[in-house]
Amino acid sequence: MNLELLESFGQNYPEELDGSLDCISMAVTCQFNRFGTLFAVGCNDGRIVVWDFLTRGIAKIISAHVHPVCSISWCRNGSKLASASTDNTVSVWDVLTGECDYRFRFPSPVLRVQFNPRQSN
Repeated sequence: MNLELLESFGQNYPEELDGSLDCISMAVTCQFNRFGTLFAVGCNDGRIVVWDFLTRGIAKIISAHVHPVCSISWCRNGSKLASASTDNTVSVWDVLTGECDYRFRFPSPVLRVQFNPRQSN
């Protein structure tokens, strides 16, 4: 009976690890964009590394924070990336340019950030 349930989903999952991404520093948080093509990694040294998952190469390195990046979130259309850090800031980044569009300071460390899933930006 359980085999019938598993086969009904029609999914092919890998049997073993497909490869690895050589990270520059220790990864704290990570998230794919909505399309599954870009993979953002928030690092312990405050950087955000954006990987092109199709080529397995680094697309962008953003010097985002002075403390570890605790959380990252892609906007719906994939053009912006929000990051939260223990340096008490939340920043919104333009993925193409790597520039900070907005920075918000809080009185204590921010551990989670998320874009509104219904809006594009």
